[in-house]
Amino acid sequence: MLTNEGHSLAPWEHEDHGWERGFKILGDDFLYLITSPLRPTVEGVLTAGAIGAAIGGFALLDRDIRDAAGNHRHDRLGEYADGISQLGNAPVLLGLNVVGLLAGELSRQYSGDRTHLDTALATTEAQILAIVLSEGIGYATMRSTPRESRDPFTFKLGRSSFPSSHATQTFAVATVLADRYGWGVGTVAYAAATAVGAARILQERHWSSDVVAGAALGWAIGFAVSRRRSEDPPYLDFFPFADPGTRTYGLLMSTKF
Repeated sequence: MLTNEGHSLAPWEHEDHGWERGFKILGDDFLYLITSPLRPTVEGVLTAGAIGAAIGGFALLDRDIRDAAGNHRHDRLGEYADGISQLGNAPVLLGLNVVGLLAGELSRQYSGDRTHLDTALATTEAQILAIVLSEGIGYATMRSTPRESRDPFTFKLGRSSFPSSHATQTFAVATVLADRYGWGVGTVAYAAATAVGAARILQERHWSSDVVAGAALGWAIGFAVSRRRSEDPPYLDFFPFADPGTRTYGLLMSTKF
């Protein structure tokens, strides 16, 4: 994308590469995501309806799937699940994103191509937003995990089972990779994310509907981040202000709908 003066507006290719721009991008995309329901489209409503129906269908099967998964909790399949689920742990996945950032920066310095660096930046942002949104929804829904109750409709105060944060994070990253690199890489990434979700069910850390909801949320986050970082559209603006006379300092924000 070019301005009238012919300068590139490609994401991250601006003079201010520091933390200020990074936080502004996060704030911009976070606000865009949480206000998405205020901008309904026919396609969006249909997609949300299909996702809701899928989550509801799995919720009806949660108990049966939990019982079937529990039969493998302590066998070889359960051991595999314990290892696979580590991919969805926030520090592990963030570490992989950092490796991607370093590799992307080396590629940029060697060849001048920013493709891999921009992708790594997008996957890192998608993971951060996935953590924030999944944890926030989790505290709001207060659903008990399969280890805490055999009833999938038991609720308690505190961090809950719905949605799966592991699934949200891995599907957010997988969606960015699929959008940027195509279905060759995307198939591998989605397979890994699906394995993480299945592992969380086998570990009895989540109900099946938690994983489906996390996968859908992760997909939405990853898709939005990847596309917005490709186009770099402004959505949220920060305006710092200071009035020494009244000793008033702060930060104003403006957005558009």
